[in-house]
Amino acid sequence: AEVDQLLAAAESMRTDPREPDARPLLLITLLLSTGLKKSECMALTPSDIDTTEADGATVFVRYDSARKRHKERRLRLPAGFDGLFEEYKSQYRPVSHLFECTARNLEYVLDIASRRAGLPPRRACFEVLRYTCAWRDLRGGMDPDRLRLKLGISEITWADTLKRLDRLNTPIL
Repeated sequence: AEVDQLLAAAESMRTDPREPDARPLLLITLLLSTGLKKSECMALTPSDIDTTEADGATVFVRYDSARKRHKERRLRLPAGFDGLFEEYKSQYRPVSHLFECTARNLEYVLDIASRRAGLPPRRACFEVLRYTCAWRDLRGGMDPDRLRLKLGISEITWADTLKRLDRLNTPIL
């Protein structure tokens, strides 16, 4: 329910007649569908988003460091992302990075959307949206090893991450 509230708030920001802003919806959609880390998101360039493929848009997560190249991956983006991306580009005109601002600024964007959705402050942050993506994928039946690769996590780190996700699946009462 909170995801729906957050997406609805971001959509209302996108269609605000006074000051339309596609950035919150683009960022939230990107994070919920890919589970990117903050550093990966900040490193994206406009050319990392490919909207030319017939079966839908993708994002290519790259690493400059040769020792992290094994974490590179291409991830599918949801239907309609290509139109949202074009709208965002026309508003922000990114050149060198997809988000030409600080990571802290994007945290503020997420917090504003969270508050507009009626959620507690800082409920929507990079880490929460990353784990929400992972939890939804697991619950939707995604193979755990495929999810590990999607998130760019080593097998060692995956063991701890899977324990955290299992705790999220456990009912509190």
